[in-house]
Amino acid sequence: MVRKAGREFTIRDVARSAEVAVGTVSRVLNDHPSVTRDMRERVQRAIASLGYERNAVAQSMRSARTHMIACAIRDFDIPGYVSYVKEAERIFRAADYTFLLASTANDKAVELSLLRKFAQRRVDGVMMTISDENDPELIAAVEQAKMPLVLIDREMIQSVDRVAADHRSGARQATDYLLSLGHRRIALFVGDPHAHPSRSRIEGYRDAFRAAGLEPDPSLIRDHSLSNEFTFRETAALMQRPEPPTAVFVAGIDMLAGAMRALKAAGLAIGRDVSVVSGGDSDLAELSTPAITSLQWDRAEMGRHAAQMLLDRVTGRSTEPPRCVRVPVSLVVRESCRPPQ
Repeated sequence: MVRKAGREFTIRDVARSAEVAVGTVSRVLNDHPSVTRDMRERVQRAIASLGYERNAVAQSMRSARTHMIACAIRDFDIPGYVSYVKEAERIFRAADYTFLLASTANDKAVELSLLRKFAQRRVDGVMMTISDENDPELIAAVEQAKMPLVLIDREMIQSVDRVAADHRSGARQATDYLLSLGHRRIALFVGDPHAHPSRSRIEGYRDAFRAAGLEPDPSLIRDHSLSNEFTFRETAALMQRPEPPTAVFVAGIDMLAGAMRALKAAGLAIGRDVSVVSGGDSDLAELSTPAITSLQWDRAEMGRHAAQMLLDRVTGRSTEPPRCVRVPVSLVVRESCRPPQ
């Protein structure tokens, strides 16, 4: 309803003005195919004349749907998430859904709290990341969610839909490339391996070494944090070793700046003294001098897949078993790598 000239008009007022039954107005409002063109136009003229608008809250209470979708991601600052979120929001907006965005800070307590709040506010569906795919409490919360849910870049909880980049293949490609140049001491920086991206990147890194008949040095794998401060500190420490790594694979997509600062502080030139590969393409990687060889995948495509999968669940168009869509990852070779000296 809307207040006009001191009065709130109702669906009954519309019916009276159009000289039709209340049920006919309801069918027009819900775009029912049984309404004739002439009847639809008569009702629409009455609606326009009165300035009537449906009460969205009351409508959601009757239909048990709010036309709201929630999206909870680890951090708004992660390169690439913008295109993912924008593409998902575009699809939901076209379907007349409001898109709510929240940050989890990769914190289990925040994730659990958000799932409870989303249920209390009766959102129709949720897209989200979770910090630990092995945590029993998080698994239970996801599996017992009262609304359809799609996990972003996670794959172990198979009771819900998932959309994930093929990080294992990407890491294999990056490590294969460095090995082909002659590098053997390759440092790997990833986040917590409890999450799909880090775990998969470690597996791909090891796959490449095994395929070459080699064993990676486990002390060169640093997997405790995704922060730039951690990457700066650990890169600096590794470069002070008697035999430092000749190549650095910064697999976490938001860790590149920390490694670059540490190499610069140590007086080392990327592409001359040490080779660098980034686990995710970004403006920083592309515009650096030299430009950084990077892994790349279509994040907008991930957003499209996740949004469409969730929309199909919310509207009942899909009743198929949960599935995982994997987006391919490719290596973009630039100027930051060369054979070790």
